[in-house]
Amino acid sequence: MHTSSFKDIYTLTRFPVSLAVTFSAFTAMVLAKGELSLSMLWPVAGIFLLASGASAYNQYQEWPYDEKMQRTRRRPIPSRRISPAEGVRIALIGIAGGLMILMYHANWICFLLGIVNLIWYNGIYTWLKRKTAFAVVPGALTGVIPILMGWTAMEGDMLNPNALFLAFFIFIWQMPHFWMLTLKYGHEYRNAGFPVLNDLFSDIWIKTIVMIWMIASSGASILFVFFRIIQHPVIGYTVITINILLLLFMAYQLFLASPMRFRLIFIAANLFMMIVLLSLIADKMITG
Repeated sequence: MHTSSFKDIYTLTRFPVSLAVTFSAFTAMVLAKGELSLSMLWPVAGIFLLASGASAYNQYQEWPYDEKMQRTRRRPIPSRRISPAEGVRIALIGIAGGLMILMYHANWICFLLGIVNLIWYNGIYTWLKRKTAFAVVPGALTGVIPILMGWTAMEGDMLNPNALFLAFFIFIWQMPHFWMLTLKYGHEYRNAGFPVLNDLFSDIWIKTIVMIWMIASSGASILFVFFRIIQHPVIGYTVITINILLLLFMAYQLFLASPMRFRLIFIAANLFMMIVLLSLIADKMITG
């Protein structure tokens, strides 16, 4: 297989997104287990393959829409570097491999949650995106379920308050990410046939909505410290400081910067999420 094919598979499976989803599940595993363990390797591999396969199948489902948008027309299927049939094969390999690993190397609850997430993402959410501009609200559950998969893979109770709160944080964090895309690419989504917030709200209102969700996301992460989920004082103060700096940066970029630098906003938002997850892992390693 030549180099470009690996690059196309990297894009088709949305490798960075699949990796981020897997890392959030890994964080849940560490919190549930209370330590790093080799028993986490198989569930991590299963969740990553499942996320990669689901992403690839989503690109197969939406390639006729993707080819209508400047942002997505260079993806492997709409650009014809990978045929739709080959895209499906790659997706099914990932999905089947991920589910088999979870079936034999995790437990039935984790396995069933994987199936639920697959149905929710490739079935319900993908369909809702063509029906309503608010599909991202139920769609954000696809980022929540991997947290519960990671927790239950370590024989943890998915109704544990810490598991639910971590899932809540990830749910809240996803919202501004989705709606920032509307600010930049709303006209492309509209032209491709998707309902968009731009048809309902002005740009300043969308920016305000994004900022409200960022404040909520920031507040949720600070509650990790307040509720002593993060116990180490240095790690706790670091999370709070990062929150303050992030909110100031986001407010400046959304309302004062001209032009608004979307790439920097996305990098900052993703870095913020990774820092919170790393802080949770580090705190658990230090405090037990």
